[in-house]
Amino acid sequence: MISTLLLTVLTSAPLDVRVLEREKPVTLTVTAERARCDGDALTGSLELSVSVTSVAVKGRAKPCAVVRFEGVSTVANGALTRRYPGVLSVTVENGVLRLINTVDVEAYLPSVVNAEASGSPPAALEAQAIVSRTFALSGRQRHERAGYHLCDLTHCQWYRGLENDVKAAEAAVTKTKGQVLLVGGIALKPAFFHSSCGGRTSAAQDVFHEVGAGPGVDDTMKDGAACREAPEFEWSWQADRVELAKALGLKPEGDAFVPLSRDKAGRVLEVTTFGKRMEGGEFSSRIGRAFGWQSLKSLKVTAEEVESTITFRGKGLGHGVGLCQYGARSLAAKGWDSKKLLLRYFPDCQVRQAEE
Repeated sequence: MISTLLLTVLTSAPLDVRVLEREKPVTLTVTAERARCDGDALTGSLELSVSVTSVAVKGRAKPCAVVRFEGVSTVANGALTRRYPGVLSVTVENGVLRLINTVDVEAYLPSVVNAEASGSPPAALEAQAIVSRTFALSGRQRHERAGYHLCDLTHCQWYRGLENDVKAAEAAVTKTKGQVLLVGGIALKPAFFHSSCGGRTSAAQDVFHEVGAGPGVDDTMKDGAACREAPEFEWSWQADRVELAKALGLKPEGDAFVPLSRDKAGRVLEVTTFGKRMEGGEFSSRIGRAFGWQSLKSLKVTAEEVESTITFRGKGLGHGVGLCQYGARSLAAKGWDSKKLLLRYFPDCQVRQAEE
């Protein structure tokens, strides 16, 4: 059970977010209002690089264990430029620069909401804000062993720092300030989201083997699935038998894809592929790494082999757990407000707000 006081503490405590993790930078140019090298003040636009286990600052003889920037930091990494609010700490880890952005939750969310649901009606953006806030606050232990809370990659939530033209996302975050989903009104659990469910969502326990907000729910209306206008509502993808086996690290012997179990939504939970038994998530991950993450778009899928070509046919995009973004977008366009949207996808939850 979570108390109002604890909820207030959680929503007011800043997040530590690792940024530019995928880019693995070894050199950077950073400009900020204030900068310090192990406590010593630095001025101007600073060029940073890796120096064994420390951060080298151009023009400074002694490298730094930690370079700390405060205020808005502008980071240039080749052609990529990002701006981060709050505090940006730079250290060296495994031969690359490690950047941790310590940022207030409400300042973190506009970028996330814009990246995840840009172009959605206001009610859908507000629902996304509440779900993303819940995910962030419940996920403070996600990368605890590595020394931070979240990263800026999709398995956490997309985060790009301060961005221009995010007024709609900012409005949604402001309107829902401090609001989170609580299971039964008392427990803070991860609230997930995905692009389109194909007509029915799945439970976190089935897909991720963890307890999360929202059971699997039927997402069909009288005129069909709420997310039926999604580009990936129905899709197909083909792969050569030998190449598929190679991607899975297996010999091309036996059936390529035999589902052993599915959840109520029809998503494959376990499969036999070329004689090897594996979880659906592992199968999907191996395919994504080899062929691209947009190849096998979901595990709500069937497969047929003809002349050594396997054709996968499926519905939806993403893991299918929690908020169906295209469904929410469609229902919001019909006049549903954010609370009604959240009740549809998280019927076991209540929206609670931290006290000011």
